[in-house]
Amino acid sequence: MFPHRIVYFGREHVFQNLSINRIIIHEVYKRNTDKTIKEPNYGQQLIQLDDDAKAALQIRVTEALGTSTHGIEMTIENSSDESLWHLASQIVETTGDDAAFINLSQLVTAELAKSQKSRGIPGGILVVIEGTCGHPARKLMCVIKAEPHAGFIKRQEQGQLFLEYLKDLILTPQSKLYKIGAFIQADLAAVATPEQPSAQWKGYLFDDLATKGNREGAAQYFYETFLGLGFPTNSASLTKEFHKLTKDFIKGANIDEEKRSDLLNALTTYLKVDTNTTVQVGAFSDSFISDDNLKDAYKEYMVQNEFTLNAVHKDLTEVASELKQRKIVFGHNIKLIAPPKEFADYVSMTVIDGTPTETNPATKWTQIIIRDRIMDQE
Repeated sequence: MFPHRIVYFGREHVFQNLSINRIIIHEVYKRNTDKTIKEPNYGQQLIQLDDDAKAALQIRVTEALGTSTHGIEMTIENSSDESLWHLASQIVETTGDDAAFINLSQLVTAELAKSQKSRGIPGGILVVIEGTCGHPARKLMCVIKAEPHAGFIKRQEQGQLFLEYLKDLILTPQSKLYKIGAFIQADLAAVATPEQPSAQWKGYLFDDLATKGNREGAAQYFYETFLGLGFPTNSASLTKEFHKLTKDFIKGANIDEEKRSDLLNALTTYLKVDTNTTVQVGAFSDSFISDDNLKDAYKEYMVQNEFTLNAVHKDLTEVASELKQRKIVFGHNIKLIAPPKEFADYVSMTVIDGTPTETNPATKWTQIIIRDRIMDQE
């Protein structure tokens, strides 16, 4: 069995230690009434953030892309010379040349304006960031489309508190009002080829819509047309691997049988009943594992088995048959089988002390309560 307490020494999350080197903002607008592009308002100089503001923005991006169930590792589908990935790969090489960074960021903004083909897509502020993340540090280019909204700020004058109304707040914690795309030069050992020029790179998306079964909806212009990203085609196999690894961990963990049964029920619920369209190690552990040591053990186990800590698009195609029934096997070929929801709702199991005999040396027995009457016998 896995020990109950394991100190976690797994690889650091890809978005930890995120550091912003340069930042610039531009403004894009929704299309004109004749559906032609309205020229963006291009920023002409870098934005200088104080330490508190930079730290807050770094945390916002890290939490969105790194720990949120809405942050998803994507595949880079468009790696042509006209792609956003190509612009990103140029931006990260402009260290010491702010003019080149500004010019390339304006080209990025023009690409967003072209991608917003419908008048139903609102305008907003486009934040372009160049920096590093991870350990060791890897080059990063990140874009944030933030939609302005109204709100209040508190201010104090002469000992009196006032509320000030602002119409153009951006990058508040209202996640529905911004989308993030990021490109990271993650694997320097990979060899770029003419067929796969982006081999060293990974792409990431944060979009609140990505977990509401609407991946082909309003966000498509952002992740597909603008970023050139796609949802991984191996989502089904990754979902199956998540199920298998998590199930194996629970079955091998040093916990009592009642807790084991609860966690196995929770795993089925998380995959089959939960409305989110992603699965994520952190989301499952935060929702269903209350013991911090067991959480650490679970995270280490998944990392050691090379399963990503990022959210993965949920596809139950390859695991659906395994989620149809919960099966408990006892000694002497005794089995208890039921649909997962009914098992969780109507079956209780408790380990009790037993009296061993010559034919049954077990000192621990299982007491089962089924909250219903017998319907049939064979």
